[in-house]
Amino acid sequence: MSRQTPIAWLQLIHRKARLVVTITGVTFAVLLMFIQLGFRDGLYEDSVTFHKIIDAELVLIHRDTERFFEMKEFPRRYLYNMSASDGIASINPFYFGIGNFKNIENSIIRPLVVCGFMPDKPVFKLAEINQQVEVIKAADTVLFDRLSRPDFGPIVEKLTAQGEVITEISNHRTKIRGLFSLGGGVMSASGALITSDLNFSKLLDRPIEKVNMGVVKLQPGVTPQSVIAKLSKELPQDVKLITIDEFMKLEKDTLAQTTPIGFIFNMGTVIGCVFGGIIVYQILYTQISDSLFIYATFKAIGYGNTYLVKVVLQQAFLMSLIGYIPGFGFCMYIYNFVQEATRLPMIMTITRAVMVMLLTIVMCSLAGLLAMNKLRSADPAELFG
Repeated sequence: MSRQTPIAWLQLIHRKARLVVTITGVTFAVLLMFIQLGFRDGLYEDSVTFHKIIDAELVLIHRDTERFFEMKEFPRRYLYNMSASDGIASINPFYFGIGNFKNIENSIIRPLVVCGFMPDKPVFKLAEINQQVEVIKAADTVLFDRLSRPDFGPIVEKLTAQGEVITEISNHRTKIRGLFSLGGGVMSASGALITSDLNFSKLLDRPIEKVNMGVVKLQPGVTPQSVIAKLSKELPQDVKLITIDEFMKLEKDTLAQTTPIGFIFNMGTVIGCVFGGIIVYQILYTQISDSLFIYATFKAIGYGNTYLVKVVLQQAFLMSLIGYIPGFGFCMYIYNFVQEATRLPMIMTITRAVMVMLLTIVMCSLAGLLAMNKLRSADPAELFG
């Protein structure tokens, strides 16, 4: 430990009450930054819940489609035209819509997602769904997401006890005969059903010849970009072929550009940083003012402003670390609590942890430099006076 560090540490712990206030202020600022960034990224990640379970390297979607929940329809024959192209192993239709679900207990109608596909041509990565394709082949039969919000009634309990639950979806009598686990939060869906293409068409009164997405699997060794480059000029003008990763990026970018989510939570992060900086500045300024005679002594015996700045910056750095650690711990608890309560994917990432740490260090360092303004311009004789 360098000779300056003990001085910074001793000054920091000289007054315990002041140290507690400092730690509390920095911790709160760290927590606020983590929460704002966590909500922002959680909402973005939640918006691609359905994308993640699509088993595809490429997807064929309408040219005007930018978000999963707003996918436009296009003719299914486009898929047949592409299926014979080199490099494509399979291209299967995917149907998406919103149905009205009738609660079996109180008869309240609530909207939920309905997805359809050809049972013999699975489009999902979830084994629970793929193992129940024979179930959804039956007429008027669906699978229910067990992680749906409780607003739809005790479906899971009744299905476990009875083996079947009968309800109404968009005024059609429907049988729930299986479960799967998907979940979702604020930006995805409060509930979801999966069924066959024929049942989907009947439930939502949609023509089966109109699809929302073509799910494309490639042959081994074939790259997505090579297929896109080859087929782009051959595709009809009203559709586009992109990778599933590009579709997820498109979803997040559209959400960021067309909603105030990014601005609101980024502003909250800035406010948290400024709030913490003000507290650190006040603490350091008061501490410097109370210790002017100490700094005067250092300047009188030959230490320059550079040395004194280092001492204050070391204090600021120690403040940032001491406040960051409990802030990180509280944040993990809040992330878990929010995720359980809302199903929003509040997940701590290394990038976010490092970014908030750097912001905290910069915040405290700038506050320290501002607090040093009076000391840097002062004369030792004036300080002793």
